Amino acid sequence: MRAGLGAWPRLRGEVVVNRRGRPARAKFSPRPSVAQRLEAAENLLDGSVSDAGGVWSRAVAWILRLALEQAVDQLWAQVAPELMRCPMRAQLLALRVYAGPETAGQVGALWAALSRAAHHLDYEMAPSVTDLRRWRDQTAELARALELAPLAHQPFG
Repeated sequence: MRAGLGAWPRLRGEVVVNRRGRPARAKFSPRPSVAQRLEAAENLLDGSVSDAGGVWSRAVAWILRLALEQAVDQLWAQVAPELMRCPMRAQLLALRVYAGPETAGQVGALWAALSRAAHHLDYEMAPSVTDLRRWRDQTAELARALELAPLAHQPFG
């Protein structure tokens, strides 16, 4: 096999290395998982990633909103794929049937809060770290609840 540009990275221990023995770049993933989005938000919150500059708080709100929307999409992919094409507000209305009214209400309230926080308005302050941490925890909790929702609504018999 030619050791040129077409060579696959090799595994050495747990580190993926390229043909020169250097750490290979991570494979391109078109869509990060909900857990990866939550981790990215946490990295921005704890300051370990500082590339977002002065817009980091709104970036965290956007990442959390995307994670919440992705959790809803994953639910639809399992129970009603045709709903994935609907606008988010319609999806939130339909969520009551599959996730229960309490979870659907929490998802709708969190999505609205994140939407409001993510957009820059001249007369409003950026969201605080306390709000962002609370929203991060709520997003993780609701993503887990949505992950379990199809199990609660399986038909009997």
